Amino acid sequence: KGEIYFQGTNIRKMNKQEYKKYRINTQYIPQDPYASLNPYRRVIDLLIDVVKYHKLASTDEEALEVVRDVMVRVGLTPPEKYLKRYPFQLSGGERQRLSIARAVVLKPRYIVADEPVTMLDASLKAGVMKTLKNNVRDIGASLLFITHEISLLQFFGSQTRVYVMYLGEILEHCRLSDLVTNPLHPYTKALLDAIPLPDPTMRESRKVSITGQIPSPINKPSGCPLHPRCLYVKPICRDEKPPLKNVEKDHFVACHLY
Repeated sequence: KGEIYFQGTNIRKMNKQEYKKYRINTQYIPQDPYASLNPYRRVIDLLIDVVKYHKLASTDEEALEVVRDVMVRVGLTPPEKYLKRYPFQLSGGERQRLSIARAVVLKPRYIVADEPVTMLDASLKAGVMKTLKNNVRDIGASLLFITHEISLLQFFGSQTRVYVMYLGEILEHCRLSDLVTNPLHPYTKALLDAIPLPDPTMRESRKVSITGQIPSPINKPSGCPLHPRCLYVKPICRDEKPPLKNVEKDHFVACHLY
């Protein structure tokens, strides 16, 4: 439930021109680079159609130059090597770089990246993350980065704002530096404890804070959504949903322990 506002305007109440502007300025990078690209279209077609449709260039030559420029910015170099290839002729990392290129070529104000490196091998993740970060910075866009890997957030800096969600509910939000050094919610602590550590002695010192399986999001538990799995559960947790409270400076948590 709720409403979505973009630059002060409710997107449900936008007229045709406002909505078109919103669509241009809000772009999406999907999770799966294997399923999100039309397999029958070449790289040049996937990019140049966007440029022409939104009139980012007045001639075919200018449109091709825009395409070449964005390909260089996302690391698909030299462009001539990739322009006439089909998606199946690209590696997983190259396909996701192409998805990033499609999003940033319009120079949007807001980008939603839905677990953009989950489908990639660990050796490719760092390169694609740096590409995403640099392009978002260069065009001055805001980024909503969705991930289940907290370790990836380090690419965006310690002051990045992080929202921890479970079954569609915000359980905690604060700066990344605070989240890592002082996690408050049991679920946040469990997420941090799930990050692999190379030192066996450090692994053994970790405490398990949640158990069991994730409930159905269609039939969520009453009260706190985590209470069936939480080791710190109290009677109030089963009956009352905890409000999101500012318990420390700019650090919010929804938990009856605070």
